[in-house]
Amino acid sequence: MKKNQIYAIVDIESTGGNIENDRMIQFACVLLENGEILESFDTYVNPLKNVPKRIQELTGISSKEVKEAPYFEDIAPILYSMLEQTIFVAHNVGFDFQFLNQEFQRAGFPKLTIPAIDTVELAQVIFPTSNSYVLQEIVEWLGYDLDRPHNALFDAEATVFLLKKMDEKLQTLPLTTVEKLAELSHYCIAETYLFFIHALDIMKKAPKDLSKDLVIAEGIALKDPSICIQAIKPPINSFYPESSKSKTAFFDDSYLKRSTQEEMMDTVYQYFKKSEKMDGLAIEGSSGLGKSLGYMLPISFIATSEKPILISTKTTILQRQMVEETFAYLNQFLAFPLKIASVKGKYHYLSLANFEYKLKHVDLQDIEALFCMRILVWLTETTTGDLDELGAGGNNSHDFWTEVRVGQANLTSKTFQKWKNLDFYHRAQKALDQAAIIVTNHAFLVHDWKKEKSLFSDVERILIDEAHFFPDVVQSAATETISYNSFISVLKKFGTLEKENSIIATLYELSRRNIIKEYQIQSIETNKTLFESEWEAFIDYWVDQLNLSREKKSKIIKWQERSVEFSQLSLPLKRTVKELTRLVYEVVYVGNHIINKSLEDKDQLSSSEQFNMLMFNDFLEELTNNAQSFKTIFDQNSPGDHSWISYYSKKPSSTLKFNRTSLYMKEKLLHSLQDYSHVVYTSSTLSYNRSIDFFKKQLELDNLRFVELLSSYNYEKNTKVYVPEKLLAVKESSNDDYIGYLTDSIEILAKEVDENALILFRSIDSLQRVYHNLQNKKSLDNKLILAQNISGTKSKLLKQFKKNRNALLLGADSFWEGIDLPGESLKIVIVTRLPFDSPELPAVKMRYKEILAQNQNPFVQDTLPRAVLRMKQGFGRLIRSENDKGILIILDSRYIESSYAHIFKQALPPEVKIEQLPLKVISKEINHFLKDGN
Repeated sequence: MKKNQIYAIVDIESTGGNIENDRMIQFACVLLENGEILESFDTYVNPLKNVPKRIQELTGISSKEVKEAPYFEDIAPILYSMLEQTIFVAHNVGFDFQFLNQEFQRAGFPKLTIPAIDTVELAQVIFPTSNSYVLQEIVEWLGYDLDRPHNALFDAEATVFLLKKMDEKLQTLPLTTVEKLAELSHYCIAETYLFFIHALDIMKKAPKDLSKDLVIAEGIALKDPSICIQAIKPPINSFYPESSKSKTAFFDDSYLKRSTQEEMMDTVYQYFKKSEKMDGLAIEGSSGLGKSLGYMLPISFIATSEKPILISTKTTILQRQMVEETFAYLNQFLAFPLKIASVKGKYHYLSLANFEYKLKHVDLQDIEALFCMRILVWLTETTTGDLDELGAGGNNSHDFWTEVRVGQANLTSKTFQKWKNLDFYHRAQKALDQAAIIVTNHAFLVHDWKKEKSLFSDVERILIDEAHFFPDVVQSAATETISYNSFISVLKKFGTLEKENSIIATLYELSRRNIIKEYQIQSIETNKTLFESEWEAFIDYWVDQLNLSREKKSKIIKWQERSVEFSQLSLPLKRTVKELTRLVYEVVYVGNHIINKSLEDKDQLSSSEQFNMLMFNDFLEELTNNAQSFKTIFDQNSPGDHSWISYYSKKPSSTLKFNRTSLYMKEKLLHSLQDYSHVVYTSSTLSYNRSIDFFKKQLELDNLRFVELLSSYNYEKNTKVYVPEKLLAVKESSNDDYIGYLTDSIEILAKEVDENALILFRSIDSLQRVYHNLQNKKSLDNKLILAQNISGTKSKLLKQFKKNRNALLLGADSFWEGIDLPGESLKIVIVTRLPFDSPELPAVKMRYKEILAQNQNPFVQDTLPRAVLRMKQGFGRLIRSENDKGILIILDSRYIESSYAHIFKQALPPEVKIEQLPLKVISKEINHFLKDGN
């Protein structure tokens, strides 16, 4: 920050966000100079109106408190005098500064014209990997405890902390990075650029040496790859701690001893230690067992660069957590820090060549300038170049992020060769060659099996974590999908002649210089236009034919799926499919000729034109892949294949997808498991009815050894399972009666209980109707009620839910499994209906078809096992540690009365007791159990 300059860090609370109609209810300001607080000012303000209830709940400020406060007109002279020589700083300055000026004008004062700095935008640049830029969340991430968020003084003090942290970090960055930040910062909101200008002035007066772990290339500072890539082999005298005592001695006091985890460690160690080819090993361990450490410790002592072990988990997020958290923890204790390679598709990585180009050609008035600033800071931190590391605030749908990622053309271009030794994707490939442990995700692994040359061809040993998801991932990889946007979004990237520096504009410029022929561009434009017209008509046909438009009027917002047999198209429709395919291939054919010609004359192309040709090449590759998928979906009809459409009910035309799953491809991919000498499958839900047979059948395995690790948790003491005595017989009731029953039951259970509850549904329709009913219940006014597809994204819902202790979260589908709500975040799970798949879903129809072909019962062989496993996952949300307490409530009569009820009950730990009580009694028992103990 500028020396001897006073910064006014301000926060305002108001009756709402409307600058014209709402009024201030609290003003706070902290004056800061040379890093020291000069003065703090805080006052309530009488808004001359009542404070809305939601604002009272958010801020803790009541109408009564502000009624006795001064009017803004009374304090305006003091505030104006205090602020007029300062630099104004706020977290979301666009609101606070504008709101304050509106109040000043209402009080007869002129607008403040002082510089204003936004700490939201600063934080997005200076802390690019933060998962949130909400004030409370980012300052907590930096180590500051914000006691009372949405209190103006507390928020202003937290903003002071944030501002100082950002100033400190900025001073540690390389001079070349700060110079570029200052140059790009004129895009920033208000006068936020001053923060970078002032920091640069200070740094130039006292320049520092470049940090030893950084290098500068083409004016860009980034981590030195020679430090990031190093192969370290375990010393010969390193021994796996086989006894329980030696394991305890191996770790420090942070190690929580679990007998089942140690049993898993030894089981994995003994299995991978054997040199001969082994049958697969399935290990089931309860949630909270510590499975990751349970297999990582033994693998660390066995894996070598010559004989690596591959670990696959469900998602890229879990993949990253595994490397950054579990392996990082383990490395503290190993005498030989292992070289681990985390492998993803090339599209995840930043292309330094592409970024250099964007940096040189960025419009300083465009949001891309802000994106470049974030990347510049991130490059001084990242060792991977994995763009998933960048946190919130990236506007990931912007074309910029496509253009700076690694594409196929990058790997052969002259520009790439200049960056090759520093390029992140190249580093990842190099790390893979040296790694003892390779970490990837299920989707990448299975798609790698589809390639002619696998990245993991030398790997013989593999561990599949979250293995219960693996069969579905295989099926997904065996499925071709084309959406409305698949073609439209790519063709849109060609741009227009009017748009400067677009692909089309570049092509016309090359034709003007006789590098390519103008008729080639005209051919591309003609075929592109014809395709777009035909494609729109093709989509409209399906929307009309299947009467999808009627669902736009429904209040229920959800994804829909319908089975459709594409092989039985009418002759005119078959001609349309053929014509659409021809038009795309014509664009690709001419486009490839243009690319080849431009490569021959690349010395005549400017850097901007070369970059556009690289982008054009990648777009043509994407078009080719899409055309191949489209052809496969509509032309092929192999036995066992299944086809369907899917769409979002509110926007069927723009979200329509065509899908086909190939039984042949699915079986081919599953056969890849036979190529490994050792395969371990691990999950908390592999067994059904005390058997592993269902999982074996899903993966088409003949032999599979099964180890079940029983939990050491005291479920008898720490869990309760309740079923109400009077349950509605769903099949004998109308839908309205069922929705009313669920609403009333949830209200009775929730209104007297001040705890978070996760309410699980199988139907989005039911979920949304119940949500709207609950919102109108006055007895639940003190509850935060959140619902899937209504209250925000899944991650946003979970974040809000974790922050509260009196919320209801209504979820379906993915909320049954794979969500982490530990300890106080979740103590109650309410199951509205047993989690059976709908027989109308295309994927279910496909499975049924396969099972019926074998003269077997689909319900017994598929539907029931899947529902029971999903129920186990729902129960697993409750108990994640020895101290957790949890309650499961089931509102489905089939759990008690059906012929298969005993199978569902067996899915719970044997010591768990199931009690049937009246609803109102259950509500009282919940409070007694959670607050007073047993």
